[in-house]
Amino acid sequence: MAEEAFGALGAEHALSVALAAAEAAGQAALPYFRRAPAVENKAGPGGFDPVTRGDREAELALRARLFEAFPNHGLRGEEGEDERPESPYQWIMDPIDGTRAFITGLVHWGVLLGLAYEGQTVLGVMHQPFTGEFWWGYGARAGYRRGAHSQPLRTRTGLALAEAHLATTDPYLFPQEEAPVFQALRSATRHCRFGTDCYGYGMLAQGQLDLVLESGLSPWDIEPLLPIIRGAGGVVTGWDGAACLGPRGAVLASGCPALHEEALVLLSTL
Repeated sequence: MAEEAFGALGAEHALSVALAAAEAAGQAALPYFRRAPAVENKAGPGGFDPVTRGDREAELALRARLFEAFPNHGLRGEEGEDERPESPYQWIMDPIDGTRAFITGLVHWGVLLGLAYEGQTVLGVMHQPFTGEFWWGYGARAGYRRGAHSQPLRTRTGLALAEAHLATTDPYLFPQEEAPVFQALRSATRHCRFGTDCYGYGMLAQGQLDLVLESGLSPWDIEPLLPIIRGAGGVVTGWDGAACLGPRGAVLASGCPALHEEALVLLSTL
């Protein structure tokens, strides 16, 4: 977390509030999980961007907890209007990342919550309510908790690209012009898993996966995950290596800098 934010809030206090808010959001979403919730399509004809009552109630729970703790902070969420955009502190929230998984009864979804200070996301939390798991990160620290068990998070290192485990949510989500990028990286790695949504980034931070490649992400899809991955020793950039993810929302996340550079070299030739 930026030193200024440390001084104003206290990192552990901000983390405690974020964990409690994510847990409250998870409890708001769970009654709709595996209960065939009604699904609206925000994309309209020709697309599919689902939202459920679980998404909306989870975001309301996040906003209520955060406003109670930090009434002067800004709030930016997928399902609601921005609040207090002038504040240097902005909470970025995705109440259910992986709504497609949520509506089909799969567990690869989660509550995402990040804190940005003056435009830099400095703290992040991911929570999977059905399994009771939490991932969190700020600064050079990242951790995992499930019930009474907790542990520091460290990514896997020392791997060549040919040994790496890759994940993406859905290869068919890449536009036609981007599909060769995914196929090249998939061919260069040991194997690939699909359908992971935010859970893939949690597994990367935990040292189970080594690379995640995605495109078309919005800020609330990825910003809360950045402090977790970086705190665990990983790297996240755009496909061109720029720290800014760019307008396409194209993301490459890697377990270690050397692996990231090897992957970027491959992507630069396409």
